[in-house]
Amino acid sequence: MMSSRSSGSAQYGLSEWLVQRVSALYLAGFVLWLTLHLLTAPPTDYVTWKAWFGQGGVRLAFALAYASVLVHTWVGVRSVLLDYLKPAWLRLLVQLMLGVVLLALALWATQIILNEATR
Repeated sequence: MMSSRSSGSAQYGLSEWLVQRVSALYLAGFVLWLTLHLLTAPPTDYVTWKAWFGQGGVRLAFALAYASVLVHTWVGVRSVLLDYLKPAWLRLLVQLMLGVVLLALALWATQIILNEATR
């Protein structure tokens, strides 16, 4: 006989695991690349930093890092909420709040990336 209990985050399994691992790998590589760049060629002033960040490849790397952080956060926190917040209404409310916060951060990061591209 099947139980009607929620299986929490277990029902998403492989896809969530894969998203977590891919985003973590990208972030690890990004942090390593950024650290090496800042150690070997640190920007000496705002103009140098702005010129470096203004390059298309650098902006793309940062945009992918922002996206990776947001996706990694969504999957991780959502899994915790599914596993530990039992009342459905509370889980939905907290997930909605998390989604709004992450969307606001995504829009903010997009604005930063696009504003730099148009300057």
